[in-house]
Amino acid sequence: MRLTNLLFLLAVLFFFACGQKEEHKAESHESHEMTEQTADTGEKTVYYTCPMESHKHIHAKEAGKCPECGMAMVASVVTSAEKMEFYGCPMEAHSHVRKEEAGKCDECGMMLKPMRLVKDEQM
Repeated sequence: MRLTNLLFLLAVLFFFACGQKEEHKAESHESHEMTEQTADTGEKTVYYTCPMESHKHIHAKEAGKCPECGMAMVASVVTSAEKMEFYGCPMEAHSHVRKEEAGKCDECGMMLKPMRLVKDEQM
């Protein structure tokens, strides 16, 4: 009888542990891509960055001012191929990865997305 109870308890613990692992997996994946759907255009804000090419390594989750030059940070959005300015990595930490051609991010291997920089008033 004790063995049956022990096996039942182990099965219940295993079931709950697997469920929590899947929830954690989904949460950690969402944190890699900070996206926010914009209303009319269907574009998604991925991160905010300094509009100066030399400060493209500056990125943030929210709008603010560039710590290096004081300019207002602009939204970097995933857009359509017709509106794009560059291909970029959708990960905030790799906001400096910008290319003229489609391909993969040199740092994480994710597919680069068509992106453009926009001021909040334009969105």
